[in-house]
Amino acid sequence: METKYTVGMSKDKAQKELDGFLNNIKTVILSTVNSEGEPFTSYSPFVQDEEGNFYVFVSTAVQHSHNMYNTGKAHLLFIEDESATNHIYARRRLYFKAKAEKFEPQDKRTEKFANLFEKKLGEQASLVRKMPDSRFYKLTPSEGIIVLGFGAAFNLDESNKKILNLQTRNGKAHEGTHEEGLRKDA
Repeated sequence: METKYTVGMSKDKAQKELDGFLNNIKTVILSTVNSEGEPFTSYSPFVQDEEGNFYVFVSTAVQHSHNMYNTGKAHLLFIEDESATNHIYARRRLYFKAKAEKFEPQDKRTEKFANLFEKKLGEQASLVRKMPDSRFYKLTPSEGIIVLGFGAAFNLDESNKKILNLQTRNGKAHEGTHEEGLRKDA
């Protein structure tokens, strides 16, 4: 079995990993902030449309709903299951910034996404038709990054479907620390 946390992965290999990454992932970790900048993180099942947008179904009573409604923003994290990883510090993961748009109660797109949830999650998703105090949010991703191991973090293109380039610092992956240049007195 190939080690998934090897430094120096090719762009072609990274593209193959990206193409199949979300196939077995059913939930997204959502990070949002309220109007005072206080962070909140939780998770939600998701579906994805043909254009690459993500959709979540959340209660209007949950902090995420308030935060996304008020800021129009979220940060998305899709991460490899701990039990499937070869190295706990090198779990494969996919990050996005996202624009968040709330569906109104009678939005005509609701039926389409309720069907997608039922197709992906089966009977468990039947609640999307039974919870009137919950809403769909469309999450339009941007600035995608996929991390496939040590020294193997790749930026995605504007479509978030293609590997653009290897993330580097000073021309090398993982050279130096991310804290360099952040000191106020530097």
